[in-house]
Amino acid sequence: MRDSRNNSINYALLLLRYRSRSRKEMLERLRRKKFDTGQINSAMKFLENAGLIKDEIVARELFRNGVERKHLGRKGIERFLSIRGIERNLIEETLAGHSGESEKETALNLVRKKIGPLKKHPEHVIRRRLWGMLMRRGFSGSIAACAIKDILKQSRNPQQMSDRLY
Repeated sequence: MRDSRNNSINYALLLLRYRSRSRKEMLERLRRKKFDTGQINSAMKFLENAGLIKDEIVARELFRNGVERKHLGRKGIERFLSIRGIERNLIEETLAGHSGESEKETALNLVRKKIGPLKKHPEHVIRRRLWGMLMRRGFSGSIAACAIKDILKQSRNPQQMSDRLY
């Protein structure tokens, strides 16, 4: 019994070496590995007592990753956190400090990054492609429209565009 308990804990620790996990994710992974309920409960208790499973920390890390690396909008971040097993109330708490201005800045950074290869297309094609990309990443329609409008205005005035890049 003690050896099987250690197996479940060792497996959980192995998973945590790769990345942090929410409580729900860890439970799912231990169940998928076919540990029994006692082993799972024992491993989860050990991880929680050691402070290795904290959904609040995971939510903050995922939020930062969603904004900085994935360039997600508010709805995209909500979806991302939810998929990773973060509870709804914790998602709302995490997003409470995310202002519309910071979301707009994220959208503008993404559009600036993606506009280069699109410049050879007509403006209506550029608008459509940027709109779809922003919608898929969870930005609101008003933020997407504003970001597209700003970037197209800047691309018509190359001096203003180069000033904003540096």
